[in-house]
Amino acid sequence: MCYTVNAKTPLAELVEQVRAAQAPDDYTPPSRVSGFAHPLLPVITEDDPKTIQLFKWGLIPAWAKEEKAAELAKMTLNAREDTIFEKPSFKDSIVNHRCLLLIDGFYEWRHEGKAKIPYYITLTDQKPLALGCIYSVWKNQPTFSIVTTAANPTMEYIHNTKKRMPLMLSHQEQRRWIDPELTKAEIKELMQPLDESLMNTEVIEK
Repeated sequence: MCYTVNAKTPLAELVEQVRAAQAPDDYTPPSRVSGFAHPLLPVITEDDPKTIQLFKWGLIPAWAKEEKAAELAKMTLNAREDTIFEKPSFKDSIVNHRCLLLIDGFYEWRHEGKAKIPYYITLTDQKPLALGCIYSVWKNQPTFSIVTTAANPTMEYIHNTKKRMPLMLSHQEQRRWIDPELTKAEIKELMQPLDESLMNTEVIEK
């Protein structure tokens, strides 16, 4: 699964790199942050693809009751591709509310006995990484979940317990993910592990 990301690139640079028109100017990007802190992170949506917006990590469905919201947000940091069309929290968002999370990379841990080896994963070209996500607006606060897929061979080795990985979209697939006209079959077609030749991984200090 994916619970820790690096989003250190300033929004002004992201605007140029993803050819957006505008972004918030009062945001300090986090260099390393856990989803369980429910941070605001930069996304692009199908409704406004030229604007970088800040959404809160941990999807809360629009129908959620106040007393259940915080607990739901802890459980929806990720959304599995094999159940996303059936889960009540996700089934509307995957069809109608898809977005791209713009980050520099993410972290995953390999288990070797009692040891946990931390890895940092980026794209080989070092360009911003766009993760396929879904979102919902709860009480005027947009919230999102990172879609996950089965792991490719590289991520099977690193994430050797659950063997999952976030939906890393190639540059060619990114705009297609937020195309509002996609059918269910086309969405499923996009939810595949990224070719490992496009990924760079490195062991980092704990």
